[in-house]
Amino acid sequence: MPEAVLKKGLPKAPNQHLEPNRLNTENNSYQPEGKARTGLVARKVATQILTRVVDDARNLDALCDEVHGLSAYRALIAKDRAMIRAILMIALRRRVQIEAVLKKTMDRKPPKRARWLIHSLHIAITQILFMDIPDSAAVNLGVTAIAEDKRTTRFKNMANAVLRRVANEKEALLQSTANGKIFPDWLAKQIRSDYGKAKLDDISKMLLLESQLDVTTKNNPQEWVEKLDGQLLETGTIRISNKTPVSQLEGFSEGAWWVQDAAASIPATLLGDVSGKSVLDLCAAPGGKTAQIAARGGNVTALDVSAPRLKRLQENLDRLKLKANLVEADILEWQCPEPFDAALLDAPCSSTGTIRRHPDIMWTKTRDDIDALVKLQYQLILKAKEFVRPGGILVFSNCSLLKSEGENLLAQVMKECDDLKLLPLDKQEFPALSEFINGQGAIRTLPFHLPREEAGDGGLDGFFACRFEKR
Repeated sequence: MPEAVLKKGLPKAPNQHLEPNRLNTENNSYQPEGKARTGLVARKVATQILTRVVDDARNLDALCDEVHGLSAYRALIAKDRAMIRAILMIALRRRVQIEAVLKKTMDRKPPKRARWLIHSLHIAITQILFMDIPDSAAVNLGVTAIAEDKRTTRFKNMANAVLRRVANEKEALLQSTANGKIFPDWLAKQIRSDYGKAKLDDISKMLLLESQLDVTTKNNPQEWVEKLDGQLLETGTIRISNKTPVSQLEGFSEGAWWVQDAAASIPATLLGDVSGKSVLDLCAAPGGKTAQIAARGGNVTALDVSAPRLKRLQENLDRLKLKANLVEADILEWQCPEPFDAALLDAPCSSTGTIRRHPDIMWTKTRDDIDALVKLQYQLILKAKEFVRPGGILVFSNCSLLKSEGENLLAQVMKECDDLKLLPLDKQEFPALSEFINGQGAIRTLPFHLPREEAGDGGLDGFFACRFEKR
């Protein structure tokens, strides 16, 4: 199978009890009971969440939050919640391919307003094509979920025919629809315009793979490479391949390290030596960069507009036994008491660089969102430079793939901001980052960077970062 969820250790459907309850394909009389009923409920919840993401542009992590998420999701046991997350991650990554499969297997288009039907079919097809689940179980539960919902019950025979065809023609359908396309059209066109078709294809391949776990240590990374059985990346980050829950890994409770993608660790390093310096971390939560600055001896002030996010940041700092001055404020309205030696602005962005870990982003962002974010980022840069003393450093970064939020924005800043001088990054100054330094002297990482022999072991988030001096 082509999907990463087939790796050992990820959740499988509880299928052994389904065999006695096989669907009667003549009259759709399958009636799940006991554990099978629980499995049906989980798949209905998965459909509900997929609907919220795709139709309402809701954030997947928020919907699946174990404290504040969707109530139906929170009511399920941990095993079923894990199953739902696994299904949804694949359904969102493979959405374009699943739509192509539906076009090949449906005799006629469903009504445009039959969104629940479409999302239900997506959930079932995800399980049939990409997960280690018996076809009979996926078909049975998919048809039953559609039959039991008054919005879709009239489509149960059609759903039965479509899902059985998908199961029977699985290999042929996978082969005929495997064209490498994963993005909605508008986003694919933009990435192709920015980087060309070859890089678009390389990016797409990486984003179909399950993401890896990267951590940053307070000190002694080589020691923790051995303890965590990881590999030390060029960025100084440790990549961990085992599937142990984060909170159960050695060193977590002691505060020896924190989770941070390799690319996300780069911007703070561009500040240089921060020991004893006053550093302002803007849009700071959840605090990975704040922790980096504090661990390197900086006197860091962490500012964020969200009180709940700041609370999480403080909890992270407490675990890490690091200190920072936390400020809840809107950057555009905050009055800086005195200028800082340096500031780091990791600005709100499209987050398209994190799609490998957050595939919902492809289906919740629009072109209009990007335009609005570019304008906001420019405003934030203009404000952030006011917080830095003359001769001080300002680092701007974001986790977007798009040049409109990176290279093009930098060009605009250099044209219009006389009091900011670009400090191009030198490959001799940052030899470990030389692969990522572009023609502007800025950092540009792409998902296919840091390749490894096993494709799934490589890659990192898409990121942009540049460094200025305040005149």
